[in-house]
Amino acid sequence: MATENTYQVKKYSYKEINASMDSMRVMFDIVRLVDAEECREVNISADGELCFGRECYAVWNADHRCANCTSFQACHTQSKKSRVEYFNGKTFQIQSVPIVLTLKDESPYCCNLELISFTDDAASDAMLQVEKDKWETSGYLSTHDTLTGILNWDGFCKGARNLISNNSEKKLFVISADVDNFRLVNTLFGNSKGNEVLVGIAKILEEMCGSSGVAGRCGGVNFALCIDEKDDLEKWLRQISSKVAELIHSPSFTLTMHFGIFDVKNQNLPISIMYDRSYMALESIRTDESVFYTYFTDELLEQAVHEQKIINEFKSNLKSGQFIIYLQPQVTKDGVIEGAECLVRWCLPSGDVLPPLEFIEILEQVGLIGSLDEYVWELAAKQLSKWKGTEFDKLYLSVNVSPKDFYYLDIAKIFPALCKKYDISPSKLHIEITETAIADEMSGNMAILESLQANGFTVEIDDFGKGSSSLGLLKDLKADVLKIDMRFIQRSSDDDRSNVILESVIDMAKKLHMEVISEGIETKAQLNNLSELGCDVFQGFYFSKPIPVAAFEQYAKKIL
Repeated sequence: MATENTYQVKKYSYKEINASMDSMRVMFDIVRLVDAEECREVNISADGELCFGRECYAVWNADHRCANCTSFQACHTQSKKSRVEYFNGKTFQIQSVPIVLTLKDESPYCCNLELISFTDDAASDAMLQVEKDKWETSGYLSTHDTLTGILNWDGFCKGARNLISNNSEKKLFVISADVDNFRLVNTLFGNSKGNEVLVGIAKILEEMCGSSGVAGRCGGVNFALCIDEKDDLEKWLRQISSKVAELIHSPSFTLTMHFGIFDVKNQNLPISIMYDRSYMALESIRTDESVFYTYFTDELLEQAVHEQKIINEFKSNLKSGQFIIYLQPQVTKDGVIEGAECLVRWCLPSGDVLPPLEFIEILEQVGLIGSLDEYVWELAAKQLSKWKGTEFDKLYLSVNVSPKDFYYLDIAKIFPALCKKYDISPSKLHIEITETAIADEMSGNMAILESLQANGFTVEIDDFGKGSSSLGLLKDLKADVLKIDMRFIQRSSDDDRSNVILESVIDMAKKLHMEVISEGIETKAQLNNLSELGCDVFQGFYFSKPIPVAAFEQYAKKIL
């Protein structure tokens, strides 16, 4: 029976794992690395190359995964597992220990360290028969998807490894495939139709691969293929897409597929890594309707490693103060500085400063943006507290609230608590929100903002005009400030038409008792034009780029 222990997954580099295993062989009869996905023994050469050996269950002379495979359990639960096997009159005590190896290219590789001891105590005939029955009944179910009948992830890994090992002279590809917006199938046509479509997709992929390829379902609508080189791979993928599209006949919905392709140049890479890299390629084009397939590149891997490093180090870097605020002045037409917008920057130990473009989207994708935003809000409140009683006392600071902040943070409590903690007036801390922050949960989010306004906070609508619900938002949300992004207007080649739109927006805002800020001002001509149209406050490189707090104070002293 498998047992589970509290366990912190250990990490090894490819340089140290073999020495560590050698030290363990004093205590155990068999010490080996096992890839639980592929059911194979793994060896690591001195220069960091992975070499796949025999199927791990061959120790017991079996032809498929053990019914109670603890390596598979350990890998997926990230905890130690143990079991007993009986074979040829011996009792095998097995410990499966999940570890993470850092490969030569710095990719993390999850596998298991198996520590095996055995004695000559023969098991009873009844016990041996139980184990035999488990092996005989678990083979098909352990490798095939119960819904579609094609290989499941475990079966695909095994099948792909056999295909690659037996065709070392051929050019092979591992391909990930999935259907865009598949959840709409269940919504529009029902779950039964959804399951019918999944079965249909599986059948198409299996038929298209034929006997020379392997197709599997990884879960949900994610499928995996391992194939040899085609005369025209794009045409082959289009045929799959066309056949899949025919599974649903509807004027309102079309099944659309995307494919990510990994060119198998290093056959010793684990199948899981090959698939992950193909999926990485697929993810890079998921929102691009102009392409339906792409190949994995080293640049994608470098980007993934970079993103993972940002995620892994975010909390410690936040705690060590590497994230700071830059301020961009907001100035009246007469040159009077009113306040500034707080913009976050990441200051690396090397002295390099990363702009938000380098990390904000990554943090949003993994749900860490709330922690960063809350940290920035506190820096702004702390700065306002420092300015009390100085020549900067009358200035305000505006901070951005991400759409996801409404889900993860109690905004209605955080801002009043910051003002109380730092003894500042809520009127000095402006709150900038985008249209999407409200549109997703209109009633709930508006109630939060109205609560903040009632407590004295100024609410600004940022990037007005970029969304599709701008006018509706103005009707429902009584914001205090409207910010117009000049870059949106500058896309027009007709200045007269742009001025008509700008004048109408500014006039409408004034009638709704809203102050108007124009950001993105880069020239004197833009400043004069927006001033004539009625804009109140201006922000942009014409006055100053975002600068550190100390530089902002020096800038402000010249104007105040």
